[in-house]
Amino acid sequence: MRIIIANYRYFIAGGPEKYMFKFMDAAEKMGIEVIPFSVNNPQNEKTPYSQYFAKPRSNQLMYADTKKSLGNLVGMVRATVWNYDAEKRLRRLIRDTKPDAVYILHEVNHLSPSIIRAAKKEGVRVVHRISDFFMFCPKYDFLCANEICEACLHGDYRKAIEHKCVKGSKAGTLLRVMAMKLYAATKVFDDVDQYICTCEFSKNKLIEGGISKDKITCVPTFIDATSITPCYEDDKYFLFLGRMAHQKGTIYAIEAMKYLRDTDYVLKITGQISDSEEDQKIWNYIKENKLEEKIVFTGFKHGKELRELISHSTCIVCPAIWYENMPNTVIEAYAYGKPVVASRIGSLAEIVEDNKTGLLFEMKNSKDFSDKLRKFIDEPTLSMTLGINARCKVEKDYAVEKHMNSVVRILEGK
Repeated sequence: MRIIIANYRYFIAGGPEKYMFKFMDAAEKMGIEVIPFSVNNPQNEKTPYSQYFAKPRSNQLMYADTKKSLGNLVGMVRATVWNYDAEKRLRRLIRDTKPDAVYILHEVNHLSPSIIRAAKKEGVRVVHRISDFFMFCPKYDFLCANEICEACLHGDYRKAIEHKCVKGSKAGTLLRVMAMKLYAATKVFDDVDQYICTCEFSKNKLIEGGISKDKITCVPTFIDATSITPCYEDDKYFLFLGRMAHQKGTIYAIEAMKYLRDTDYVLKITGQISDSEEDQKIWNYIKENKLEEKIVFTGFKHGKELRELISHSTCIVCPAIWYENMPNTVIEAYAYGKPVVASRIGSLAEIVEDNKTGLLFEMKNSKDFSDKLRKFIDEPTLSMTLGINARCKVEKDYAVEKHMNSVVRILEGK
């Protein structure tokens, strides 16, 4: 079997890319040839197929770093609305390689859904994995001013325009809305043969948005737990993994530590405080509440250092304020035998089994959050008990073979 996997990055920058490279490795072991299709970027991994990659939308990958120029403006419009260059190049790649299917991970604002139409024109099966809510929300996360908002779910984008939801820019929001209206008018998403969601919550949101339930299959992500040795001991610290974006709710984990001053436990956060306005607000809060000794910024960790950090934690915290779409941090925690304390929202309320593989708390309620964390302090064996359950769950539900067999069947149309 031969498939093309399409994603706007061909280097690791987040969850979709981690999944992509893990999928490619697992597929290769099954004798499946996976051909990448992406956007040309200096950070890309080396591949002979880069000659087919689409032109970048600007001189910078990130919107905030893009310099104002006519060329970049034209590129942004092309990539956001309908990327004819990507469509042309993917059609050429399909003709030259003759794949059995195209597996799309993330195309919006870069490759654009033009690649769906390109594959369909070439008569190739299209499977689209959904990792956020870009099909219904102009800014993908159903958040407006840090509050859950589904005003755009059924195609009424007036609130998004009013609140300048895309990067705080009216022009950027209008461009994104125009693109979404074009996709609805051309029915480009009807060309997708099957959608893959990582959790039932996301599947139900797609159905609410008008996608036929017959075209959606729930296939949780995967991790090779056999390569990870679980550790059921801990060194008295809670661990926040990942970037400190407002959607991740970092501030609520920090607030929770106010109620745990009487304990020896600390909160460790991977990464460091930057000069951004958001990070400086967090640092000011820490100083104003004299929490410097309770909050430890570890710096960015990877490899052995990151493994050690996870292994010796009491639990992993996920205080998200948006509909998290099965974050990798949860199943990674499970693989290391660590329970997860998470907001009762979105997929987190589905994959974290309360009092079995972790604990759930009321979103944005830092006191309730601290009460859940205190349970680990009052019950020293709780981390081990829940951690053992978590490890069992990851071995049963998120195994490599289970995931790959399910996805391959969908790619084959079976």
